Amino acid sequence: MKVSIGHPDAMPPGLRRLSYGIFCWLNRHIIVLRGVGALVRLWPFVGRWLGVAARASAVKKVLTRPRSFSNTSHQPNLVSGDYLIGMDPGPTYDADRALVDARLACLDVEVDANCEARSRLAKLRQTGGKAPFDLIDDYLMWIVFRAIQRVFGDAAEKVAVGAEGDLHDQSLQRQYLLEIRYVAGQLIAGSSSTLGIQRRAEVCAASLRARMEGVSHDIRKAWDVSAPSAVIERNAVGLAWISHPVTVQSGALVVQELLSRPKVYRVLRSKAAKLGEPGVWEDDGFRKCVRDHVLELMRFRPIFPLLARDVPRDTEFETGGRSNAQCRAGGKVTILSIAALFDPRAVPDSSRFCPQRNWGDEERLRYLMFGYGDRQCPAMNHAVEIMTSALIGLLILPELRLARDDGKPIMYDGPLMSRMRLRFA
Repeated sequence: MKVSIGHPDAMPPGLRRLSYGIFCWLNRHIIVLRGVGALVRLWPFVGRWLGVAARASAVKKVLTRPRSFSNTSHQPNLVSGDYLIGMDPGPTYDADRALVDARLACLDVEVDANCEARSRLAKLRQTGGKAPFDLIDDYLMWIVFRAIQRVFGDAAEKVAVGAEGDLHDQSLQRQYLLEIRYVAGQLIAGSSSTLGIQRRAEVCAASLRARMEGVSHDIRKAWDVSAPSAVIERNAVGLAWISHPVTVQSGALVVQELLSRPKVYRVLRSKAAKLGEPGVWEDDGFRKCVRDHVLELMRFRPIFPLLARDVPRDTEFETGGRSNAQCRAGGKVTILSIAALFDPRAVPDSSRFCPQRNWGDEERLRYLMFGYGDRQCPAMNHAVEIMTSALIGLLILPELRLARDDGKPIMYDGPLMSRMRLRFA
């Protein structure tokens, strides 16, 4: 037996809301998924029965067999159109990947993220620490935005405000960032999301496509490529929504996990205090230390703790038991990446928080939250560097805590964290 993801469009509204609610709850309570993964690793027959890969060895092999376990499972959630993440291997994927890699090579995220982080810190300090601030809207959102702007070259400002917009109008830039947030949210929420959430994502996706179409001439000129307009627009849309909101959300999860570990947080703050400014921005050893912490915090709270894969042809995957899990064509399998990251067979002392862990031959597994093998996120290292810069900035502020005295400090929009209010302690 395999538990099917089913056809959410055919679900009664009540059942759809329940399914969506459970999915969102699991994404917020990651410890439950870790527990489920541990049971599947312990009892391989459960993984075989449900079609769930939870062991690190099984997850890696599934992710490196894209013709048997296809990324097309993402396609129903790509409301803004085709993009690399939902493509099978082939000429279109190869050409688009080459274009994306070329654009990512234009970035200097450490310099740009550091610059924007310092600018945002100056604004936060102007309040004197008396008022709470929103980690996402007042800090992370803008750091990521500035760090990846160069991907659009000289067309970056027009992309953010539209063909006829005022290049200095921050409200238009904010509208753009909300559009791509909701489009990316649909990728995480999947087709199980409620119809209202789907409609909002589709409206924002239409706006995003129209935005890119309106400035396609500027993008083509900035990119200096001869690809057809459809290719330019497809990749411009994809670069916008996958690079920004996913990195912002990951950064918020990193800070959430760090604040839940006050001893770790205070040790990092102490190191930052000894270096002072501008030392924290210039010391390579400290940056590596913070980067290691970012990766370990992401291991405990990844943005994609579980993934689905289509099965285009009859195949099987290893379970660690006496027999493999048989997968019939037309079905789906579930990958518990969170379980693989805590598999003690691959990760020594996996339950312990250890940024300096020696991963040995499993160094690539350390980045599993970005995928694995040839289909790993092409902007993986850029995202980690952006989050590292953002976290360094927060470490030189007075001690932070959740602003619990002003309603709920963390608000959610489906599986996405939409607000995280902090104040100086």
